[in-house]
Amino acid sequence: MRAIDGIKSSIRNKDHINAIARKLYLSHYTEIFKDNGDKEFYIKDKIAAEFDVPFSSIAVSGSSKTGISFFKEKLFVPGDSDLDIAIISLPLFNRFSEVVNDVSKGYSDFSAFPLYRGRSSMNQFKFNFMRGYINPVFMPDCDYKYWLIDFFNSLSNEHFDLFKNITGCIYASEYFFEFKQAESIELYLRNTEKYDKISSKV
Repeated sequence: MRAIDGIKSSIRNKDHINAIARKLYLSHYTEIFKDNGDKEFYIKDKIAAEFDVPFSSIAVSGSSKTGISFFKEKLFVPGDSDLDIAIISLPLFNRFSEVVNDVSKGYSDFSAFPLYRGRSSMNQFKFNFMRGYINPVFMPDCDYKYWLIDFFNSLSNEHFDLFKNITGCIYASEYFFEFKQAESIELYLRNTEKYDKISSKV
């Protein structure tokens, strides 16, 4: 599997973990689109147009990118796995950040944050925010949250044959995107034998 081979070659080259994440998620082709480049183009193009960001700002993560989910410990399954999209754009990140600040009245009013697993999503939102990304699931209820979620729900309906869901997060920079994806690399490094066994099923 290309992703596993890429990690192993980087280990031999003594690459920094962020460099490994950069190679896998920003340099390698998207595994699930390797025989369908048109679909990848039109999905990314539609996202870029909707949020008024450069086409190059759109990246793919998760099992659709690598062919394997390091978190769920399984291979990508067409129609059952998600397409995880990252919009890497500081202007868009700032735009959503300002909205959250307004809705929460400078983080003094948490009433608009929904419950997540029985607790306010505010802490999870702040945890992600400090790591340079916004996941709309944890945003306070507002028009911008609904815009992001509704758009990706609509996009999911157009491609249900290949993806269970298409989700989107907003990253402040490539650095923060790499930092987040490095978590997957760390999982692999902790148990290489397990992931090698999973990837050998391809």
